[in-house]
Amino acid sequence: MSVAGKHVAVDIGSTMIKVAHLGEGGAILRQTFVPRDLDVEIATQFMRVMADEGIDPLRDHVLACSSANGGLRVGIVCLTGRYSGTAIRNQVLLAGANPVFVHDLSGASGDVRKVDLLIVGGGIDCEDAGPAADLLAVFDAGKYNYGALVYCGNAQLAPAFRARFPQARVVDNPLADSLVSRVGSVFETVRRAYLDDLVLKEGVGKLPERVARVVRPTPEVAGRGFLRAVMNQSELKIVGACLVLDMGGATTDLHYSVELVADESIERPASGVSVARYVFTDLGVSASRDTLVAQLRNHSQLYEFLAVVLETGVRQVYADFRESSRELDQRTLSYGCVFLALDRFARALGPGLPKGDLERVAQLLLSGGAAQALDEAIVARLFRLLVSGNGPAPLVQIDRRYELWVSGITWTSGAPL
Repeated sequence: MSVAGKHVAVDIGSTMIKVAHLGEGGAILRQTFVPRDLDVEIATQFMRVMADEGIDPLRDHVLACSSANGGLRVGIVCLTGRYSGTAIRNQVLLAGANPVFVHDLSGASGDVRKVDLLIVGGGIDCEDAGPAADLLAVFDAGKYNYGALVYCGNAQLAPAFRARFPQARVVDNPLADSLVSRVGSVFETVRRAYLDDLVLKEGVGKLPERVARVVRPTPEVAGRGFLRAVMNQSELKIVGACLVLDMGGATTDLHYSVELVADESIERPASGVSVARYVFTDLGVSASRDTLVAQLRNHSQLYEFLAVVLETGVRQVYADFRESSRELDQRTLSYGCVFLALDRFARALGPGLPKGDLERVAQLLLSGGAAQALDEAIVARLFRLLVSGNGPAPLVQIDRRYELWVSGITWTSGAPL
């Protein structure tokens, strides 16, 4: 029989449902991992798992998050990528969604890629709108493929934008009357859309009402867990400038301390933040397997990568894989996510991705389902492939107890549980 007051955290993923029984202050007492049964609705399997775990969602305190829809896809069109684009993208990432592109209004010629939200913004709230008014007057939303349109730019221009696009939702400008970004309206709009998308696509709305109304996006939870650890308010210890790779079937999320951004980087995280996130939507071991394989197959250091990861037969595997006559196992592909994500961060290979200085990394933490079978020593050797200096290797840790997730989901208003 369930005991009232029991605290439980649940993560509903595309391939796995994780359950953590929590003690005082969010300490992990025990965990259960159940493969997702795709033949039944989420709500049906959720209630089955709860019964097996002796949990009553109507009485016990259940914290829940989900990444079952693979993440919300967002397009951004803004006055400038340097200021408004960075501010908007940062809030999109904090809310757990995936920015697909960031276009300047001056070059907004359209994009055929499908996005769930198209966010248009830029400028500060002032009567002298400058070029923003002229650019918005000729902006053609019809050239974009989107589900919903959101305006978050200069408030003085909002009536004119809504007159041209009556279906658009207008929210507060994240830059307000200054160039200092404030987490608020865009974050909440994207977070709400992410959860609405879960309800629509995955049936999360059929969960018990007490659970459904508190569901969070899993990427947001992971980001909160990292921030909590950086602030030394978590059992998860951070020893210095840290880089986190949260690896799954569809995406690999990069969370990093902002001091890891190279001095010469053109792209910068939003001002006033200590940690930032970037999502590689094409690096994953199942849903994004094809794009991951294509990038590995054509990488200039493929042989060196295989020499680190494989125990034997490197030459033959290299030749066969390069010629598309051999598939790589999932464990090797998981190492591929690590290798490619680090390499792309070091070279700023991604829209809006700052250039990272890997020499500054003191700690590398791997989390997520795709990280669980990896070996810390092999990850450390992969890291050394991508740095030129002879400094000490970072501390490599694999989050085998999903402490990053638990730390984030139990942190409410700066306090656990």
